[in-house]
Order: sequence, then structure tokens, then C-alpha cells
Amino acid sequence: MSIADTVRLHSEVDTPRPLRATHGRIKLTGWCLDEDQAAPPAVRLSVGGAVLAAQPSSTERADVRARFPKHPAAARCGFVIEGTVPAGVHLAQAEARTAGGVWQIFKRFTVAAEAVPFTTTLETPAATGTVRSRVLVTGWAVHPNQPIKALTLRYGHQEIPADPGRPRPDLAQLFPGAPQAASAGFTGRTILSAGRGLLRIKARLADGSVALARTGLEVNIATDENYGPEFDWSAPRIPLPTPAARPAEPLPRAARPLNTLFILHGSFAANSALHVAALANELAAAGHDCAVAVPHDPETLAHYVQPRFRGLTFAAAGQSTGFANGRGPDIIHAWTTRENVRRLTETLRARHHSRVIVHLEDNEPQLLALTLGRSMAELEQLPAAQLDALVPPDLSHPLRSREFLTRADGVTVILDRLREFVPADKPTTTLWPAADARYFFPREKPQEFRRILDTAPGTTTLFYHGNAHTANAAEMRELYLAVARLNEAGESVTLIRTGRDQVDFLGNEAARVRPHVLELGQILHHHHLPPLMALADIFVQPGGPDAFNDYRFPSKLPEFFALGRPVILPRTNLGTALHHGVDAYVLERADAAGIAGAVTALRRDRALAERLGAGAAAFATKRFSWRRSAAALAAFYQSLLPA
Repeated sequence: MSIADTVRLHSEVDTPRPLRATHGRIKLTGWCLDEDQAAPPAVRLSVGGAVLAAQPSSTERADVRARFPKHPAAARCGFVIEGTVPAGVHLAQAEARTAGGVWQIFKRFTVAAEAVPFTTTLETPAATGTVRSRVLVTGWAVHPNQPIKALTLRYGHQEIPADPGRPRPDLAQLFPGAPQAASAGFTGRTILSAGRGLLRIKARLADGSVALARTGLEVNIATDENYGPEFDWSAPRIPLPTPAARPAEPLPRAARPLNTLFILHGSFAANSALHVAALANELAAAGHDCAVAVPHDPETLAHYVQPRFRGLTFAAAGQSTGFANGRGPDIIHAWTTRENVRRLTETLRARHHSRVIVHLEDNEPQLLALTLGRSMAELEQLPAAQLDALVPPDLSHPLRSREFLTRADGVTVILDRLREFVPADKPTTTLWPAADARYFFPREKPQEFRRILDTAPGTTTLFYHGNAHTANAAEMRELYLAVARLNEAGESVTLIRTGRDQVDFLGNEAARVRPHVLELGQILHHHHLPPLMALADIFVQPGGPDAFNDYRFPSKLPEFFALGRPVILPRTNLGTALHHGVDAYVLERADAAGIAGAVTALRRDRALAERLGAGAAAFATKRFSWRRSAAALAAFYQSLLPA
């Protein structure tokens, strides 16, 4: 029975939406009246696997009584629902029990539940105030879901290690859902050093992620054995300029809005998610109803600024995709052929009879071979059962991925070279990535900050954002070695790097390279990158033509070009479409020698550097646009649907 059919059930939710459950706590108020019952019906909320019953309400609802004067239950039909919701983005439904004893849905909406935060308390020397002497710090720190593997105390420029894991049985009752609370005590490993600033606590968690918490304690210690009274710890900080985000242009509304479900192989923190989120936002702005399903960590949706799409887990998508018109997806866009994506897509295709589009963005067989350490020829000779056991859910199965592409209604590719994997005569379109125009645009260099950052007059700053993993480890090594080679030749060059290292790509070269690299770690919120990128003189994408690079389009490249700086890159993927000396500095191979030579050339020839910076910005304006890509994608969707 649809909501529209339930004419005798009347209701309203008063709580403003979208609904956010802070620290997992939710409160929903409203009213519900069933014309077939003399008393208000029982009401409950189903969300994230939890079912929360409404509390009896004594609130007078004169507004409802005025609307339904003939129904005595109208005067007191208000409800209040309170409870705890698991972390994540959930599709919720408010339900009322009808006179026949059936639970009837009367409202659907999305709930974003924030996890209970990383919580800390200082016990010595004090929880709040100012400390001016060198003392030992003790306290406790609890993360609701994970054990803490390492802990540091941070203030100003200082980072003091602390030893976690001290017994604290008193905290077990305070945090009953966190078994690690009983060992949440910590003690600083050394006494505080000279420095000034608010004390923060940084935890490295079991899964490798980081949690930060502020305390109420200010550190103001003037001297220690390393710093004398001549140091001024109260000197003002120099912030990076942050120009206001550029407003988006109005977008024409779609004549035929579609329900579109994107299915991602990773969380919203993955590079692929940047592309999906940008396209979903543009499609939603045009009037399409968009949802994005991820297999894990739905809370990473919080990394995005005002997403226009709904985020949900694979489990939630398997129950209901929750489109506003009550129908299933018209389009399922499977973001790559990876096994976890393929399985959910096939399940939902059978249920909703949706059109299925498959997106290709990598040489998937090559990624599988690199990850498993076996050649594709060897893998394809394995018995089916053994191959099934070897292929992890987040990679593509050599056999099933081909069948998946054969059964697809259409295919999108990030690069034309990937059409080699597409079955003949399959409808296909190319979707180049772009940069979020609200944040990635030409910016002035923050010269005041650069004067502090530069190690010598005339220092050149390079910038690279991205993780190091098995597939790109060799080229990351070449980038770092280029920086070392330049400095050893008397060229002052600094590399600013963001991202995580999933492999050790430097080995015994680390000591040689590290003094010239400023590593900032993972930047969770992508829109925080442009102010850092503005520090750069040159952007570099290392690598060369091979089975990995020829089939991919690094997502950072549109962002490099959009900032209006010279870009050094190899003649592969995007590099094959560029004019050397006009759009970018294109190398046959961007290895250590090639990168060092290109940087030297740009340092010597300021006119060339300025020309390439302008050329990069012009190329970005002409060729990179999420809006144009989304419009082309919407037209492709429509071409696959019945007229």
C-alpha cells in the first residue's frame, strides 16, 4: 500500500530536515492521526537497523485539533521519538500502527548520524587554564569504535609522545559501548618542552586513521634546554589565503528527471568518489534524483561540502534506494567492474529492471595482476574455484568482469584507450574528469608564507597530492629522487606532498630525500587542498607510458591545470592530448632525470614558466568541466531509455 493510498492516516514531522543525529542521538517530533482509531496510533522510527518507539506525548496539539475538529484524538496526537542511531547516512522511515495492526510508513527521509567523538580529558597538571612550567601530562582518551595505537600531545610546533593503554576501570561504565575504555589512560613520555599554543591530543587508531581532540589547557613555556628566551613563541601565525568559493552558474532543469544510483567500490574518501560526487551533484542540480552507494565508511560523506545526493551503504541500497517518487533506479551506474560493485548491481538490476551503465577508469586486469603478484596469463589458467578465492571484492574478476560488460546497456570510459576493453558495438561515451570550479581556480601565491617556507632565496616549490601504492610506487620514487638530485646540484627545490604511503617506495634513499620534502599527510576534505596548492611554483605528475598509466586519467591533473601553474607530466594518458611548450611541459618519461631537467629549464626561463601557467589555465577552462561532463552523461542515459 502506498502513502497516497492511506487517506485515513494523517501525519507531519515537525523536526527540520535533513536530519543530523549529533553523536548518534536523534530526536524526532511530530503528530500522527488515524481516522479509524479513537486514540492516537503507536508511532515508531526505523533507521540504520534500529527501531525507536515514540514516547507517550502529553503535548497539546491545538493546530491538529483545528484541522480535524471531529476527531477527539487530534488534540493529543503529537509524538516524540528519541534514541541512538548507528553512525552513517541512513534512509529512515516513520511508521504508524493502523487499526488493523499493520505498521504503515507515513514519512521517509535521510538521517546523517555522527559517531560519538574521540573524547579526552586531562587530569594533570589541570584540565583547563594555562601551564607555564615543564610538567608531565596525564589523562585519558577514548575512541568509541577503535583501540588507540599511538598518542601524541601537540601544541604550537611541539609534538610530545604519550604512552596509551594505562588501566582505567572507572571509564568502562562511562563508555559501555567501547570495550577499550577500561585501558584508556595515558601518560606523557616526557615533560612538556618550550612552546606556546592550545594543547591538542592526536590519536593514531587501529585502522591507521587519525583522531584529534582539543583540550582546555593552554601551554606557555618560555624556555628549555634547546630554546632560550630569545625565541618569541607569541609571534602571530601567518595563515594561507582562502579566497571565497566561486558560486556555481544556474543549470537548466532536466525535461525528464531520472532516478540515478551510482555504486562505488570504495568509500567517499576514494579518488573515484570525487568523480562520482561531482557528477551526482551536477545531475541533482539539473533535477535528477541521485544516490551513491558505498560498501563501507558512509560517514566519509562528511568530507564533502553540501552534497546534493544521498549517500547510503550497500546494505541500505539492497533494502531500498529511497528515491522520492517511490520507484527504483532508472539508471544504475556501476563505477568499475569490481566484484563488490558487480554483485550489488546484478541484484538491483534483477529487482528494478534498471538500465546498467558500467564505468571504466583503470586497466583492471593490470591492477589485479600487480596486487596478486601474478601475470594475467597465469591467473587465467587457474581453475575457476581457485581464481574466485584469489580475487578480493574490491578488484575485478577476469572472467566475471567481461560478462558484466557484455550484459551492460552502456559503458562510460575515463579515457578513450579503455575502449579496448569494451565489447564491440556497445554504446560508449568518454567522460573526462574535471576540478571542482568552486575551489580550484588560479590563485595568487601566498608570498608571505613562501618567505618562511623557502629554504634559500629563489627556492622552487613543487606540489603533489596522492597516495603511494603498489601500482605507482616506482614513479613516486622517481619524483622524490628528482628533488634530491636537484638540491645536490645546487638547485633549491622543496616538494610539498599530501597523501598516504601504502608502500615503502624510498627504502635506503629516504635519508637523502626527506630534508627536501614537506609531507602533510592525508587531507580529508578535498576543498582544503587549493590553498596549499597555491604555494607551488610547478606541479609534477611522474610516470611514463606503460600498462598502468596508458589506461588511466590521474584525478589530480585537472586540479593542477585549474590552478594556473606550469605542469610537468609524461606523454601518456592526458599527456598525449597536450602540446609541449604550450599547454604543459610534456616529457617522454617523467623519471628522475626528466623531472630534474624540466624543473631546471623552468627555473632558468621565467617567460616559459609564465607561458605554461597561462596555457594550463586556458586548457582547464576549455577542456575540464563537470557541468559539461554531467550534461553529456545525462544525454547518454536518455539515449539508452525507451522513448
